[in-house]
Amino acid sequence: MKKTTALLCLFLAFLMLILPACSEKTPAETTAAGDQTEPVPGEADPFARQDYISKDTYDGYEFNILMTNLNASGDVLQDFGALDTATTVIEDAQFRRNERAAEELDIKLVGKADYSSTNTGYQKILTANKAGDNEYDMGVIATYDAGKLAKAGELRDLSNYGYLDLSQVWWDQNINRDVSFGGHIYFTTGDISLTTTMAMYNLVFNKDMFREKNWEMPYDTVREGKWTFDAMKEYVLQISEDLDGNNVMNDQDRYGFVYIKSTVISFLGTAGEQIAKVDGGEIKLTLSTERAEKAIVSFVEMTMDRNHCLNGQTSSSSAVGMFSDGKCLFRAGEHIMFHYFRDTELDYGIIPLPKLDEQQENYYTPFGGWDASFICVPNCCENAERTSTVMEYLAKISRELVTPAYYEKTLVGRTVRDEESADMITIEIENRFYDVGYIYDVGTYKSAIEQLSTGFSTRFSSMFSSYSRKAERDIETLNEQLFAAK
Repeated sequence: MKKTTALLCLFLAFLMLILPACSEKTPAETTAAGDQTEPVPGEADPFARQDYISKDTYDGYEFNILMTNLNASGDVLQDFGALDTATTVIEDAQFRRNERAAEELDIKLVGKADYSSTNTGYQKILTANKAGDNEYDMGVIATYDAGKLAKAGELRDLSNYGYLDLSQVWWDQNINRDVSFGGHIYFTTGDISLTTTMAMYNLVFNKDMFREKNWEMPYDTVREGKWTFDAMKEYVLQISEDLDGNNVMNDQDRYGFVYIKSTVISFLGTAGEQIAKVDGGEIKLTLSTERAEKAIVSFVEMTMDRNHCLNGQTSSSSAVGMFSDGKCLFRAGEHIMFHYFRDTELDYGIIPLPKLDEQQENYYTPFGGWDASFICVPNCCENAERTSTVMEYLAKISRELVTPAYYEKTLVGRTVRDEESADMITIEIENRFYDVGYIYDVGTYKSAIEQLSTGFSTRFSSMFSSYSRKAERDIETLNEQLFAAK
């Protein structure tokens, strides 16, 4: 009973993530297994079109969706991939969603995937816009490409686009809050796409190591608001073992913490700090705060202890592999890493990344830009009414079909192994946020901060000063271009 309650709370937390309860529509009735029930006679059809969007159909129109992502390894879910041979519950839900949309709107959804570590999304949409050939109706575009396209004026303003209503619960109000420029929103996410949701950061920990040390599991510490960087570090510095007996710590040994170079950015975010943010009607550089410096320097100082911390990108074993093999206590990463642990004997738990200190009010959940993609509409799209109708309908029925398949049957049903971890994911969901300085790579601070980490340097002030003039120029350009009405 307790586990059922915890899992229900997790799913309800996700449904309430987008705070303004603006929808007047009847939610779908969903079974405990996450399967969609048929509409009850006399009640609203959960798959019916919203009253405020067009009732037109589109004569079998081929609705083309460009999907790009910097992670070309195959780990990232294709939101609109080829699903004729669906093999997972998520793919099956996506297939049913697409079939519903095809039937209701008389369209054919065509996902065109181009996953590459290069800027394919930016170049393909730029080329299509210049040709004016309406090649793509919608994009699910890699983080930094979406930012570049918005900055270049190559995307439609979604805040006032046809029948789109971004205040509805199936659109993520957190990103709409964080990337809204004078009321303009050029990219977003929500139930329509799982890509960014699966790029949310958290911390996994090895429960057997906690038992070996006779430690209490950290769940209560999280609930009490006392899960801080120093609390995590105290655990990290007590786990170190030369497993192969060669008197040299390497990837054959056991560590307190294994990470990759981008992890330092997530520890900036979990402190509630950002490279830049929209404030008072304009983007402002916010990296120069004492808390931002403390977050980055504390992380670097901890990882300098290479007897207890290992950079998984500088060893022959990956960071995920080290955790899967039971060779580390903590691993910071995104939801997409969970599938590596699914079929192992590993007994692990999930908790949020730590606060910087106890004075911090909330836990914060940053996302990984390498694995995330955002929803957008290129300027070449010729029919705003049709495109917005399709997008709004897809977003709504994704909430009824795809979201339960992920949270109830995949994340909770297969990944979360205890009710406490379900509670922890609820905390993560409620507190995710988006750093515009990170998305737009203001001042190239993203790579500069990563270089501090890989170089084990604590010279934060010097780093900040070296790129501050470029950052100010970047912000001036962003303020001029993004706040201009498109």
